Amino acid sequence: MHKIHTINNAALTVWGLNIGGDDYSKVIGETVAMGLDNDCTAATAGSIFGAAYGKSAILEHWTRDFNNKVYSYIIGKPQFALDDMVDRFSALARKTLGS
Repeated sequence: MHKIHTINNAALTVWGLNIGGDDYSKVIGETVAMGLDNDCTAATAGSIFGAAYGKSAILEHWTRDFNNKVYSYIIGKPQFALDDMVDRFSALARKTLGS
């Protein structure tokens, strides 16, 4: 990725953490609202928040069970079982890594 994206993402991640403080929802929400590469910057900000404050500081609605369902926009595959997706990904990783 071009360095301009890296600089912007880093700045927005830090700014989202600054604005949100100790409120995980605000960190994520404000970082997404900044735009640009907001899915990645919000994920990075959320990861840093989790490392700094721990899971106990994150509201349950962010971490509760997904009921083993993942919804998609793939034509003919509107829903996947989460454990099936993890198994398929793991099998591809093993095949790719040769073990």
